[in-house]
Amino acid sequence: MTMRKTPALKLAAVLVTALLASAFASPLASAASASASALPSAISSAPPAVAVRACETGGPHTDFKGTNINMRSTPGGNYVGTANQGDCAYWYQTDSGPRVQCPGGTSTTAWHLVQNKRTGVVGYVSACYL
Repeated sequence: MTMRKTPALKLAAVLVTALLASAFASPLASAASASASALPSAISSAPPAVAVRACETGGPHTDFKGTNINMRSTPGGNYVGTANQGDCAYWYQTDSGPRVQCPGGTSTTAWHLVQNKRTGVVGYVSACYL
């Protein structure tokens, strides 16, 4: 049995194809695939770029300083996760622990219990990295 494409089915196929293409393509790629006459309107109707937000600071909110910072179960304890600048942190408390040599040449025994807001991991980080 052969099925004929009716005008409504053809329209539905075109709409689904366009919807899928726009869902998986960037606004610039969608605009590039549009016809030449539709190109200016496609670009002008593209949503504005989303600005990268900085971490909230002040009070218990802060950010990590550096990349690949080890988060630990206790001050100087077992590894529980990794943090990077831009992940943002929520501070809970400060405890004393093993002395850490900071990148700037100073050293500290302060360890902060924080939550990595991006990953949700809670662990201790040396004060050098907050």
